[in-house]
Amino acid sequence: MNNFTGFSDLCIPATRTEDLKPIIQEAIELGYSNVAIEQVVDVTKSAVNNQDVVPKPFCLKELKAAFGGQIRLLNRLTVVFGDATVSLLLNRSNNIRCYNLIAALPISDTSYQYACQTMTCDIITYNQASIHLRTTRNFYYLAVDRNIAFEIKYSPAIVTPADRKQTITRAHRYHMTGKSRNVIISSGATNPFQLRSPYDIANLGLIFGLTEEKSKEAIRGVPNRTLLSAEGRRLGKAGVVIARREPNRDDSDDYSDSELEEDISDDENGDAEHEKDVNMDDHDETDEDVDADAETKRPPKKMAKH
Repeated sequence: MNNFTGFSDLCIPATRTEDLKPIIQEAIELGYSNVAIEQVVDVTKSAVNNQDVVPKPFCLKELKAAFGGQIRLLNRLTVVFGDATVSLLLNRSNNIRCYNLIAALPISDTSYQYACQTMTCDIITYNQASIHLRTTRNFYYLAVDRNIAFEIKYSPAIVTPADRKQTITRAHRYHMTGKSRNVIISSGATNPFQLRSPYDIANLGLIFGLTEEKSKEAIRGVPNRTLLSAEGRRLGKAGVVIARREPNRDDSDDYSDSELEEDISDDENGDAEHEKDVNMDDHDETDEDVDADAETKRPPKKMAKH
């Protein structure tokens, strides 16, 4: 499984490859390590049929070849939906398995609750039509327990004052509802001038109601954990096989069971022979030695009185 580190921007809208190259180059120069290219599908306008409503993921081969591994590029799918039938459409899709990230964009209170409680996704995001949706604390923490992140996009706040006001309102709603837990900050940039460095975003997080620590987590810790959770969702469960290592007979430090038994038996035989030698030595004492011992142990004779 991949290990995601560094700063991450999980929302760069997909466009032509030639238009994406300067954005990716700017992200590299600003110090980003992971970037997700976003594609949007609106299932509210899709009829239920046998066709795959999810488009094929954006081809990243040309971008990866151009930047030579300087940055990790990922595919992201944002699903706009209004009810629970979205799961039926997504479960029938074969293309959805090719995406690294799945973001849910609910357009109603009911669909928001469904995204927090049941839907298989990694991020909950918004657009200009759904930015005013009401968030509830219970469903917010349900999503946090399921490792789902809540997204804030800062590039609209740079473009127009109206979007800036709406973005700040959405960010403060996250703070009031769930203390800004599992919040990520993405750019949503459509040109290089809308990108900001990670340290500028950390300062921008103060405007969004985040502390300095949570601002840094919103562009590094939480996105990387979201990517890791999404990787586990894609790969599913895996089995682990534990095999016993066979001993190397050429290694002088390794002994087989038979060799160990031989060593033990040799030691036992050697001890037995040693005891036998000691006993034989005891029996080989001369009679003179025995008589000398008897003389020393015999008490002296008393002298007769005259």
